[in-house]
Amino acid sequence: MKKLIILAICSLCVMAACKNNKVQGTDADADSALADTVAIAEEPQDTTPKPMFLYCLDRDYMQMVYWTDIQEPQKDKDNAKYFDGMHTSWSLQEGFRRNAAQYTKMLVGENKMVDIKFIGEQLKNPDGEEMYPGELHSRASIPSPGLRYAFVNPKDQQKDMGRMNIVVTDDYLQTRKLMTQKLLSPFDKSNPLPATVIKQLEQEYGMKCQRSEAVCRYNDRYTYGVLQFKGVYKTVKEYNEERQKALALEVLTDGDKVYSYPVEGYIYDGMPTWNVDDEGEYISSSFPAAFEGPNGPELCFIHWAPESCTVGLFLMRNGKLERIVYECYHSMIDEQTPLWKKDIALLQKLFVADDSQENKDFTLSKYRYLWIDNDDTEEIWLRDKDDKHGAFFTRYNGEFKLIATENGRLHPTILRSRDGVGYLRISGSAGGPSIYTQVFELKNSQVIHRFTALEIYGEIDECSFDGKPMDKEAGKRYMASLPEVNDIAIWWNEIQ
Repeated sequence: MKKLIILAICSLCVMAACKNNKVQGTDADADSALADTVAIAEEPQDTTPKPMFLYCLDRDYMQMVYWTDIQEPQKDKDNAKYFDGMHTSWSLQEGFRRNAAQYTKMLVGENKMVDIKFIGEQLKNPDGEEMYPGELHSRASIPSPGLRYAFVNPKDQQKDMGRMNIVVTDDYLQTRKLMTQKLLSPFDKSNPLPATVIKQLEQEYGMKCQRSEAVCRYNDRYTYGVLQFKGVYKTVKEYNEERQKALALEVLTDGDKVYSYPVEGYIYDGMPTWNVDDEGEYISSSFPAAFEGPNGPELCFIHWAPESCTVGLFLMRNGKLERIVYECYHSMIDEQTPLWKKDIALLQKLFVADDSQENKDFTLSKYRYLWIDNDDTEEIWLRDKDDKHGAFFTRYNGEFKLIATENGRLHPTILRSRDGVGYLRISGSAGGPSIYTQVFELKNSQVIHRFTALEIYGEIDECSFDGKPMDKEAGKRYMASLPEVNDIAIWWNEIQ
């Protein structure tokens, strides 16, 4: 349900799976989003390629993430209402694809440009499947369709990079100048817009201000902020029911001149909302770059929300503040790193190699993720369909390593983590009155210690720590000091 709300609020375009074409050359309702995108086509012709947003998770994941199908949309009865907006959105993306090699400058920090280069287009995942556009993934191990870039100078890698960086062409920099930025409302203090600005906007829209915020200032001339009005802006009929709307403004001042762009939201249970989990307050945009253009300021904006990210441009046109929305991305959270076919084949090979006689007739056919040491990288538990034979693996810097295997005699137990260390215990019958136990300690997705013990009639007969013999009494104390069992739910993802 939450994802549907995100889609409604952000007005995501209808998107189909990407098609494998080659690159040529080297928050409001749907009607509001349509107006934003159609405005792009109506602006005066400027052939200078617009700034592009590069999603950067690390030096190997710098990408302009696609938001729509790379095939040109075709009009039919099902998409007639939204076709103009869909086509304009596609045209914007196609322009970036067509000019991909021209984007050679990335802004890092406040005013430093570094050289980058286009290295190719990515359309399929490691399994050879086409990928869904319009999503920002939280992990570099999860690919997205789009244009891929790299630093020209390796020394520039990961210096002062943000999650969204602005990249431009040489032509753009010849006709625009980067503006300086001063933050007016730090995180611990919110400064309202000037009273004269608030009064003017109240008179213009016929509503009373609930809250406002002066966010930042450019070239000691332009001030950007937001204003949120009290109460109901208007009531509309949607889906055979009446719905109340709220109103907020994106505001830009230039001396005595005040410009605003209205953003409609909805009122749910008496509280206004523009984005999921915004707690009744309109969230201001942030600006990774701002330029002084031939016709006035051009502000590259990012509107982050808990589960969405809208990117685009604010600029002046015909004496009005206009907003060009490139895309309202769905910002993915709590994602698990996929197991690709090549990964599964490797894990099966490691499983069999650990004990070829025991494991050669069993296939790892299902898996689940574990957080044994509670870091950001999951451990992986795979099993055969018999629910007896299986294996545990770590994944560190993309490399898989076997922790331990299980079978019908040796059974796993996950213990609670302690001080950043996780514990996996494998134990079971070694024949007759004998019990064999292995304990693996994990930290930062790596095995840091291994303990083994052979017990006969409940007494330790021999034990070791990291492969070296250990005193029996020390082994007894070690086993007694282990954390309690972590009672985890058992569920599986089937491997197709």
